[in-house]
Amino acid sequence: MPASVAAAQQSVSGGNARLRAALVASNLTIEALAHALQMDPRTVQRWLDEPGRMPYTRHAHAAAKLLHADPYLLWPELGSRRAAQAGPRDEIMSWYPNRGGVPAEVWGRVLEDATDRIDIALSCGLFLTDAVVNLVGVLTERARSGARVRIALPDPGAAATQSEATRLLLVEDLFADLHGVPGVRMFRHGGIANDIVRADAHLLVMLKVDGTPAAACPVLYLNRLGLAPLTSAYLTGLDHVFGTAMPTLAPRRTEGVRL
Repeated sequence: MPASVAAAQQSVSGGNARLRAALVASNLTIEALAHALQMDPRTVQRWLDEPGRMPYTRHAHAAAKLLHADPYLLWPELGSRRAAQAGPRDEIMSWYPNRGGVPAEVWGRVLEDATDRIDIALSCGLFLTDAVVNLVGVLTERARSGARVRIALPDPGAAATQSEATRLLLVEDLFADLHGVPGVRMFRHGGIANDIVRADAHLLVMLKVDGTPAAACPVLYLNRLGLAPLTSAYLTGLDHVFGTAMPTLAPRRTEGVRL
């Protein structure tokens, strides 16, 4: 047997064979996986080649999702971390300098993958209807598949000007077809600290910065792990929003309204 072949076999047997098999099954290269995770390919290569090499928990879960695999099968040692409390660093899947920096497929993927619950609390919903093709259709399908969907939009009655109130009514009109869909509840809120899109354990949090337009503020992509010290704060905020918001009982069509 040639020495090069023997060395290669030794490398495979001494590395993470399950991870390698998952890469092959998913038809992904090391470079493609690293790019999707926004990491150096050499790091992914070390996961494959070095026995005992294990990624951070957030990277393991993100990689496993891309590979359609169980992270605890790819890295059995992760099981020993289950009892430990995840730190805030483990919960951060990614971050973006502004809303426009979030790839459109991220918004769509987190919503389309939700099976249990979707919570959307926004100071304006226009950007989300642009980012997710057929947003209302996606939310309707998720609700009909069993997910609980709650949407909180700004109360036009609390707007500072008539033009702002009219704009908010037009935003509501974009979501009007969701009224009456089983599993969907619509609300009006009087103001929120941060815009949040929550889909099961995943949250996209738009962090407000004083004096900065919402579109220019940074975005955190979070994954709830364990007791989730970071994510729990935003989930508590969502509970407050929906606990204090007023249900919207019927849509108010605004065709013909001129700004």
